Amino acid sequence: MLAGMLITNFAIAKKVELSFKNNLVIISGETGAGKTIIMKALTAACGGSANSNLIRSGSDKAQVEVSFTLNDAPSVTNMLKKLSLFEGEDIVILSRVIDKNRTRATINGHPVPIKTLLTIGRMLIDMHGQHEVQSLLDNSKHIMLLDRFGGEKLLSLKDKVSSEIAEYRKTLKNLEELIAKDKKYKEEVDFINFEIEELEKAELKENEEEELEKKEKVLSNAQELANLIENSKMLLSGEEQSITDLIDILMDNLQRASAIDSSLSPLSRQIEDIEVQLKEIGRDLDVYKDNIVFDAEELSAVEERLSLLSALKLKYKRTIPELIAYLKELKERSHSFNSLEEKIKILKEQKENLLSKIEQDVKELSSLRKETAKQFEKEVMKELKDLAMENARFKVSFKTVEDPDGITVDGKRVKLLSDGIDIAEFLIAPNPGEDLKPLVSIASGGELSRVMLAIKRVLAKVDEIPVLAFDEVDAGIGGKTGEKVAEKLLDISRYRQVICITHLPQIASLPGEHFVVEKTIKDNKTFLNVRKLNDYERIDEIARMISGTNITNTTIQQARELLRRWQ
Repeated sequence: MLAGMLITNFAIAKKVELSFKNNLVIISGETGAGKTIIMKALTAACGGSANSNLIRSGSDKAQVEVSFTLNDAPSVTNMLKKLSLFEGEDIVILSRVIDKNRTRATINGHPVPIKTLLTIGRMLIDMHGQHEVQSLLDNSKHIMLLDRFGGEKLLSLKDKVSSEIAEYRKTLKNLEELIAKDKKYKEEVDFINFEIEELEKAELKENEEEELEKKEKVLSNAQELANLIENSKMLLSGEEQSITDLIDILMDNLQRASAIDSSLSPLSRQIEDIEVQLKEIGRDLDVYKDNIVFDAEELSAVEERLSLLSALKLKYKRTIPELIAYLKELKERSHSFNSLEEKIKILKEQKENLLSKIEQDVKELSSLRKETAKQFEKEVMKELKDLAMENARFKVSFKTVEDPDGITVDGKRVKLLSDGIDIAEFLIAPNPGEDLKPLVSIASGGELSRVMLAIKRVLAKVDEIPVLAFDEVDAGIGGKTGEKVAEKLLDISRYRQVICITHLPQIASLPGEHFVVEKTIKDNKTFLNVRKLNDYERIDEIARMISGTNITNTTIQQARELLRRWQ
């Protein structure tokens, strides 16, 4: 609820400070006293229009600050948290400073754009009587209000449809991504398959290159190896003083020496071991020599294989182990691409199943909305009749948007919105012979206020905006209609706070807080004063509203009777 206002140097208001503690706030005053200034200040503080003309004469700037409690506005609390403007308390303070060059806005002391101030302001208060900050003039919200009026059944179906649409759009997005991947795959699949085929054909093996390089070295040097082995054999056991002959001489000498000195026997035995080892080396060299191959074809094959491996390494800029890993990666990519078709098929089936459910449910939702609209229209018309607008016509208009890529409903392709297919708008024809037009087209402030009052009365239990402010709601009415307006304001105040500027005693006598606006002149300067009335002062004010300045015992008694009526 609106908890307080501080108005400084705004129009003729030097400094006005107000606090509110009731769900019903009445503001009255003589014609020209400045009642509308309160509404203009409230509008400016909540993000509505404001310019330098509103600055008090002789002042550099004007400022308006309003505070709202948040205990009955959870959606506002959530929005403030989202905007990092929530201070952890159950109150929010909106402020607007207007100087001669520009205006500045703050929420809870934090500077914000005027657009943000207006967004929060619209969530907190509906201003009726001026084309400012009025949620009902925003036709994008009409469908939401109609759905709330429809109650649990409609809201439950709407939630179901919204959930299905969200899932459908997610599925559609995933499908589009997969189709894009599939298209990309089809563009590169031939190249990937070529690389796979080329690398598979190469039959790459770990350590093969090193082994081939060793083999190529041996094959290309076979003659030199044979010559070296032959020379080695000649040294071991050739006809001209070979190593074996020298060992025989050495061993004979040591054996003879050992016969003289037995300490030389170990050396003699070592020479015997060396002789045995040399004979084994000779046999091994014979075997190796027999295995030396002078095969030009095998050498050519090895060189050709090494050349292939070298070419692959150069082409792919990878080592052989890296090429083996790359082949594995290519096969995995190819497998994943091949699985796309199956995934796409599954998603297409999911899409079609969802679309079938959505088409059925949006039709049901649309039908239920139209049934609800009939009841809504009936109740609003009843309220308008009570408010002396018995000739007015009110209608909820529905339309869909054609979309060649949309869903099929009754043979037409229509755009799928986040909560169905319907766009709803409240239309009004205030007088006989007039065409139905959007609410914003109503020229009369009094008529607009009464239409808003009628709609708000019907929506009182479901509307989320916690504060309603009415100016001119009683313009051009009186008597029995005035009583009806009073009854509706009182009824709405049971569900949300109502602030009403009025000139009707029937409304002024409603049970709530009553403030009077007065204009005074001092030192040739005009000042605005607003004060809260006590019970006795209320009687005098209502009596003034009944008879003007000629207050009599009769009008005093009438004022008391009006006050007692609502007790």
